[in-house]
Amino acid sequence: MPASLESTATIHRSFLFWGGGFYARVSAVLCVACVVLYWLVRPPGPPNGGSFTGYTLGTLALGLVLWLGWFGLRRRRYGGGERLDEVLSAHVYLGLAVALVALLHCGFRVHCNVHSLALLLLLGVVGSGIFGAAAFWSIPPRMTGNRAGMTLGTMSAELATIALRCRALSLSFPDDIVTLVARTTSPGGEAGRLGDMLGGRRNRLRQLNLAAIAQVQDELLRGRDVTPAEVLPLVQSLTQHLTLVERLTSDQRYRRMLLLWRAIHVPMTVALLAALAIHVLVVFYDW
Repeated sequence: MPASLESTATIHRSFLFWGGGFYARVSAVLCVACVVLYWLVRPPGPPNGGSFTGYTLGTLALGLVLWLGWFGLRRRRYGGGERLDEVLSAHVYLGLAVALVALLHCGFRVHCNVHSLALLLLLGVVGSGIFGAAAFWSIPPRMTGNRAGMTLGTMSAELATIALRCRALSLSFPDDIVTLVARTTSPGGEAGRLGDMLGGRRNRLRQLNLAAIAQVQDELLRGRDVTPAEVLPLVQSLTQHLTLVERLTSDQRYRRMLLLWRAIHVPMTVALLAALAIHVLVVFYDW
């Protein structure tokens, strides 16, 4: 396994347990302290965000949200890997804590206004963050195993080499097999283009490869003018082609899952920050 892939997989598999679960304990202590404050320092009426407890918990929640948002910017310009797992661990566990702090801040009361909108957006960001934590825990090791020590570029180059070999080996077969192999492996063929592979047309590509393998083997079974020495190399090459196609499509599926999470989590976080800004302005300036 290349060192870069190995270190990436290690970081993603270790961040939840960084420091023996240090930030999990910090988050648990924070949650317990907030719950104790919520129950011991209660306003005369029902719990609400306008009380001393509400303002205290709201300020804490706002500070946590700003720090969590800053983490995204920090990660984009991060230059080394020595503390990424630590910061990611803190991001995950404090992100879970901020949901409880926000619910305590509003006294678990939801209304149809901008204040509750900020709360709902916060819960949505935390929910998408839970999915992201699960994805970053499980997907990078799967990608590493799927690539079998290769990069996306080397996989593509190897696929092109195997495709050329398949087409060359097919020239000793009848024209219908030559055409089928070309359709299966040619960069400009019906389903052999890399864009199609990365577009997720896995079933179509698999069917074409299997059809080509079956038809080549059928030539030998029917006693046509081919020998096992001609059939076996082509079958092996087509099988290798199919294996790489499936690895490429699996790799792209994993990448799309991570991109989908970011496409949801990041815009929702921006919307949350905007809603929080309005929430604070409304509270302190009584708009």
